[in-house]
Amino acid sequence: MAGSLDGKVVLVAGVGKGLGTATVALLASEGARVIAVARHGTALSPLEAHARHRNWNVEIRTANLFDATEVDRLVHDAVEEFGGLDAASVNVGHWVPGETALHRMSADEWSSGLRDNLDAIYLVGRAAIPHFLQRGRGSLVVVSAALAVRWAGSAAYCAAKGGIVDLVPKLARDYRATGIRVNAVLPGSMSGSLEQLDPPPRDPSVVLTDQTRTSPWEVARAIRYFVSDESRWVTGAVLTVDGGASTFGSEPGASP
Repeated sequence: MAGSLDGKVVLVAGVGKGLGTATVALLASEGARVIAVARHGTALSPLEAHARHRNWNVEIRTANLFDATEVDRLVHDAVEEFGGLDAASVNVGHWVPGETALHRMSADEWSSGLRDNLDAIYLVGRAAIPHFLQRGRGSLVVVSAALAVRWAGSAAYCAAKGGIVDLVPKLARDYRATGIRVNAVLPGSMSGSLEQLDPPPRDPSVVLTDQTRTSPWEVARAIRYFVSDESRWVTGAVLTVDGGASTFGSEPGASP
């Protein structure tokens, strides 16, 4: 849907080789002005070059998304430079390696699991929401994890990602009367780096199976929906994008 996001200014916080890059590319290819944020510029260089080649409107920024001062400055500068902010997508977080059982986890493993998957949501939300309030509208999209992924992780990972699932309807209720929408996307176990930086064509014949990892492009499409005006009557939603893996059902056999 080229051009469907024309005029939207969107901050994508947490751009790496997979979901963040897919989200930036998809939004920019549909006309959004996207501010792509990563901690290190090396993660952004290929995307920056491709955006320039495609004439996408992508602005590259580096920031430590766990530092309140840097996040506040990032959002403030974006608003000043682009005249406002329509949406923010927070893709920060990672699988927590190491011990999975609670009684064997160290205090550091527990604390880092919560911090690394929650703090950026707080900091970006805290910085962006006042600007949304001034405009009387805005969309905050956060990324958790599908149930099957949460249960497969450590206790700290599960607590953090599950906490996001409860946080979203709470924030949606708190800000509903102000025109601010808050929604979450819950990806399945995702594939790693993208094979290409152009959004692939949508294939209506794709087979739903838990034998295939979730494509970052499928998750990016869900984020795009929550950023766009197509979801203007949607807030407090948590959308699982895992091909049904979290239903824990047996896979259907081939049709005769």
